[in-house]
Amino acid sequence: MTSQPTTSPPIALSRYSKVVVAAAFVVIVAGAHTTTAGAGMAFPDWPLSNGSLNPQGWLTNLMMFLEHSHRLIAGTVAAMIGVLAIWTTIRRRDVPGGSVGLAWWAFGGVLAQALLGGLRVMLDPQGIAATTSTIATTFRVLHGCAAQLELCLLVALAARLSPVWNRIQGAAGSGFAWAVSAAIFLQLIIGATMRHLGAGLAIPTFPQASPTGSWMPAAHDIYTDLNFTHTRLGASVVSILILVLVMRSLRMESTVFSRPATFLLALVLVQIGLGVSVIWTTRQPIVTTLHVVNGAAVLATAVLLAVRLGRTSHLSNSPHQSLSQAIA
Repeated sequence: MTSQPTTSPPIALSRYSKVVVAAAFVVIVAGAHTTTAGAGMAFPDWPLSNGSLNPQGWLTNLMMFLEHSHRLIAGTVAAMIGVLAIWTTIRRRDVPGGSVGLAWWAFGGVLAQALLGGLRVMLDPQGIAATTSTIATTFRVLHGCAAQLELCLLVALAARLSPVWNRIQGAAGSGFAWAVSAAIFLQLIIGATMRHLGAGLAIPTFPQASPTGSWMPAAHDIYTDLNFTHTRLGASVVSILILVLVMRSLRMESTVFSRPATFLLALVLVQIGLGVSVIWTTRQPIVTTLHVVNGAAVLATAVLLAVRLGRTSHLSNSPHQSLSQAIA
């Protein structure tokens, strides 16, 4: 059984893990805008672009620039995650138990993410059978959702490597926080499916769900129902769950919970505003991309809260912690 270190992880390693999280957000921004602009198939091959690491004309052609930049950024971040995994392994005696495994899961995750992106390109239907179109769309959705999972792994690792980790005290259950995180992730899956099926404006009005002013769609099909589930039902349920999580976290009266909780509440308000703006601006590209990226930030912050709350639960159930508190 791996014991918890008595000292904080190396500060340089902690800071580097946070840089990697920030870099992962850059990948999400690049990938989201590439999809928004419809540049995902600027190159028909993978992992090279038109058979080259430096394809001709990519700096002057916007579609090629977006897709190739996304690939270059993603490759750089994958290398950064590899360094993080190796560094964490080298300093295994100075980091919390389980951090090494989490680091290598993150590295494996980014490789899987790259493979999904490659399959998304290679299976894209260009004069191919309609069944392949369904497969390609599935890989597009999987590629987008895997990016969110990878971000969660990196956030969880950075939380454990933070100097704050060994200073967290108190008792709180993380089960509800993880349930909220799962609900947010499900909402993102629905949103990604809607986005890649081109159903973002299947309901072009808000708050009414019909041009006639009805609060329910006038007609039902997969696109309309998917849109209604994401923009109305899912958004409402997730917002309520997050509000409850925020109130629970604020009641703990500790900045390690109150700060991310307050930030989470602000992100949700921004997300609602961006979601409405996507409809009102008829999917203006920058607004759409910001909505995707902010959704990732909502999920990441909820995971951070869940990880920290899980730490307090661990402490409250630890006989060694109880003994040290009694001695103190």
